[in-house]
Amino acid sequence: MVRASELVALVPPYRTALQHPDGLAALSLGSIVLAKGETTIAVLAELTALSYRAPWLVPCLALPARHESLEPPLLLVTELRDRLVVVNPARRGSDEVAHVVASVRRRAAPTPTVLARWVARRLRARELEAPLRHQFEQGLGGALADRGRSAASYSRLFSQYGRYTARDWRALARLCVHSVARTIEADHSGASLPLRTASHYATRYLRVPYHVMTERLGWEWVLEAALRAGRYLTS
Repeated sequence: MVRASELVALVPPYRTALQHPDGLAALSLGSIVLAKGETTIAVLAELTALSYRAPWLVPCLALPARHESLEPPLLLVTELRDRLVVVNPARRGSDEVAHVVASVRRRAAPTPTVLARWVARRLRARELEAPLRHQFEQGLGGALADRGRSAASYSRLFSQYGRYTARDWRALARLCVHSVARTIEADHSGASLPLRTASHYATRYLRVPYHVMTERLGWEWVLEAALRAGRYLTS
């Protein structure tokens, strides 16, 4: 039986690729999954299913040399629309792993909306999306979240779901963007954190030293690690 798509995993430090890896959902935080196939919609469907099982992975789609338009299928796959890394065909003889890594590094920084949607889906609490977005907008853009609600009010709301306060969520948004702003020009005032602050956040929220954080790609794993450290998740 011919597979509709082929999955390749890249795990930190991204030196080699794992062909047809087993246990994709158990891959380490910061891992990348590249899907290949001649039928784009089938490949996207497999990536979407994987994203539900392991949302901390960075989803990548390898376009064949001759590919159909990508936009119509993407409109149907809303789960990946704001996260997907499209990997164009590499030059003949070039290093595929390096090419994929470079493509991931060029991915745009996440917006407050993207971050809030990811957390709300991960916690299966869609009602958290709007409050989180307000805090992420304030954390990244500096604008007041809601003139009719104080930070304490937000924190009381968030306390119903776990230990993180409004201030914690704002810090996590800045840490997510900082984690990718090292390799792209991020259009956020909160993209760059002082080294001391970033190191403190990495230790406090991710339970890893700062140098470990810098060795991993993507922002999804940052949120996943923070949710695990905060005991929002059991795995």
